[in-house]
Amino acid sequence: MARMESVELQSGAVRLAAQLARPDTQGVHAAVLVAPGGMERGVIPSLNWAATRFADAGYSALTVTYRAKQPVDDPEDACLGLDWLEGQPDIDPQRIAIFGHSRGGLTALRVAAQDPRVRSVVAFAAPTDLPHYVRSVASYAPSRYQTIVEWMGGTPDEQPDRYDRLRGLAYAIRIHQPVLLIQGTMDMVTPLDHALWMEQALREAGNQQVEVALLDRVGHFCELTGEGYQFERVAGLAIQWFDQTL
Repeated sequence: MARMESVELQSGAVRLAAQLARPDTQGVHAAVLVAPGGMERGVIPSLNWAATRFADAGYSALTVTYRAKQPVDDPEDACLGLDWLEGQPDIDPQRIAIFGHSRGGLTALRVAAQDPRVRSVVAFAAPTDLPHYVRSVASYAPSRYQTIVEWMGGTPDEQPDRYDRLRGLAYAIRIHQPVLLIQGTMDMVTPLDHALWMEQALREAGNQQVEVALLDRVGHFCELTGEGYQFERVAGLAIQWFDQTL
């Protein structure tokens, strides 16, 4: 059974809440940094289903939060989590992975592009081309479009630099770690195309340690109509990937 501990990450004036799920075994463990999604500053309990399963599989799992509702600085916040993990005597700094969902999946890819301490990546339902997504959603889901534009402080045309920093495809050339992209085929928040685009971009950049796991009829939040949430399935795919690549 995982042991849950509250942690505070700090750098200068930035103080961020985090939560560690420790394995119930002694010794030095590999670790997974867990990056949540959403339009707030990161809701830790939203990914307890992943963190506890990682801990039960023998990984120390640190779920982080963010300094802002907007995702621009998310990689810097995630790297504070890497700093913390690297300083723990019971964590192997050579075996640190990252798992993220939605916004956190994009964060996972962005962190991997800039920090070689990350040795393996799992991005679940990651929006890998946010500017394209916002422009395309305007015609068929105007309320969703308006929500994202308000969240981002403007449209892609009004805030081009901000949106460019959130275009995951642009980071592919700098991601050399093994990457697993998990994607539900019925995801109506982050369409299936985003995972396929990222796979292609990574392979074209020379990364051949890339896989896409398509979950038939599964939605953005692991839901499978009539059969419940697929938390065990998603976490199991991530654990298998980390076991193989760390």
